Amino acid sequence: MYKKLVLVILCLSFILLNLHEESSAETSNIINPNQVYTYEIMTKDIVRLAAAYPDLITYKSIGTTLYGRQIWAVKLGKGTPAVFINASHHAREWLTTTLTMNMIDQYAQAFVNKKKILEFNVQELLNKTSIWFVPMVNPDGVTLQQKGAKAFPTNIRAKLIQMNGGSDDFSKWKANAEGIDPNRQYDADWEHITAISYRPNWKNYKGIAPVQTAEAKTLVNFTKEIKPEIALAYHSAGEILYWNFHTKAENLNRDKKMALTLTYLTGYSLVPDVASPSGGGYTDWFIQEFNKPGFTAEIGRKLGEDELPLSSFGGIWGQNKAVGLYLANEGYKLWKAKNPVTKVALNVTTFENTPLYNDVTGVTYKSMEPQKVMAFEKSGEHWFHIHTSTGDHWIYSKKVIVGETDTISEDIILNEYTNMYDIPFKDDSASAGIITPQVVHKIEQWNDWYKIETWLGDKWIQIKKED
Repeated sequence: MYKKLVLVILCLSFILLNLHEESSAETSNIINPNQVYTYEIMTKDIVRLAAAYPDLITYKSIGTTLYGRQIWAVKLGKGTPAVFINASHHAREWLTTTLTMNMIDQYAQAFVNKKKILEFNVQELLNKTSIWFVPMVNPDGVTLQQKGAKAFPTNIRAKLIQMNGGSDDFSKWKANAEGIDPNRQYDADWEHITAISYRPNWKNYKGIAPVQTAEAKTLVNFTKEIKPEIALAYHSAGEILYWNFHTKAENLNRDKKMALTLTYLTGYSLVPDVASPSGGGYTDWFIQEFNKPGFTAEIGRKLGEDELPLSSFGGIWGQNKAVGLYLANEGYKLWKAKNPVTKVALNVTTFENTPLYNDVTGVTYKSMEPQKVMAFEKSGEHWFHIHTSTGDHWIYSKKVIVGETDTISEDIILNEYTNMYDIPFKDDSASAGIITPQVVHKIEQWNDWYKIETWLGDKWIQIKKED
């Protein structure tokens, strides 16, 4: 009987294992690139991708356009080092949205199926890095270009047609729905932008001030939030690559080396350096603001003022399919160089369930409960390598005490109402209640934080000393 039971369990385990392996291999395309790719289709596809790959893909709205459309950001990957790819600053260039959405889809499938794209091990790379995408920076403009003025409120349709030179054919439209070019809106030599329109128009109007539009404000704020190591903006057309905007001398070799590799991957031509490049573009601002590599890739062969045909997508995908992975790999190298591992001997006290990692960027192993641990290596400000019962692992947390706390048993007088906290980090922790003026007993101290005994259990309060 025992042998039969063991055999049944083993058979069931084998079946379950094979079912899991089969399901992980049964991935299919979510993105259909052979269609006019609208804002509505993109939004539905983002939701579907996140549902299909919940451990790999997340998304959020990072801004809202003048006419209420969301500017979506999609995160692909599990690591701390990040790179950033955006598309469709210009309305008629929406095939760049198709390209970036297809990247997310194909990279996720390769991750699950443990496949390589060119020489890149996708699973290994996305376990230690993340790629952020904003696939459609300018959804109002894209919608206007694809659907015309009828997609907008009745009271502004005449104005839209006026900005379009009196035509109700918006197929050449580049701007947002205010007639402002989102990629002439960044604070990078904005005053000296060349080849401009002097009023709201279907192209080339830079606005009355930098970062005036919702689209530019959103991207500036989001970039500052995620702090990517590298940024790339997709545009069309011309099969060329921009890489230099008043780049500092010490960064020229670094950035040009990456640019040359990108031209090798894509077959695109490198735009020659010029002494006075016209600014105002997203990557112009990124290079100037962060002193990090920034690239603008123009996909497809130039067809005057027309959008790229759907038939061109296959070739464009073949040229660009590894670009995101290359950037992620280079971003990881840059991040790692800035976060060297150093030997330490530090007491670290955690206050929350903390994920355990196998390396400073990689996959979560397990988690540990709040406790005091000894760190023997450190990387950056918030990574600590510790000994645990399951081996050595890394933790990442901003809510830790590094060093010893003082054990003190004495009474203190509170002269005013004081917020209490479960952990000694005011900015990141919601108040656990308010204690009235009274005498309390403190049992531990860390800087200007005191752990006190209360009727709710032990709590932390902060008492800042007056200068």
